[in-house]
Amino acid sequence: MAILATPIINGGALWKIVLASALGGIGVVIAFGLLVLFVTRAEQVRATHGGERILYLLGSAVCGAFCLAVVVIGIYAMAKKPATPKPKATKAAAALVAPASSRG
Repeated sequence: MAILATPIINGGALWKIVLASALGGIGVVIAFGLLVLFVTRAEQVRATHGGERILYLLGSAVCGAFCLAVVVIGIYAMAKKPATPKPKATKAAAALVAPASSRG
């Protein structure tokens, strides 16, 4: 059954698209969630533990930089996508012409 769809679907390209979409979608959601968690924890330990707060803020900075980088890469990819090739010019096919004997 897989042989039937082989000329229509490029499995390698499809796999790359699925993997990139999953990593982009899941990775950004997890990174943004960790960003919120780290900022919240940094606010909770503000007065008690200075070193722990710095680690939380460093983690939030890394997650924030990752989220920002993904947005920038996405905008760049949309702006620089390759142009579709123009179709080749072909000779126009003649329209249906009635035979001379059937003309009035």
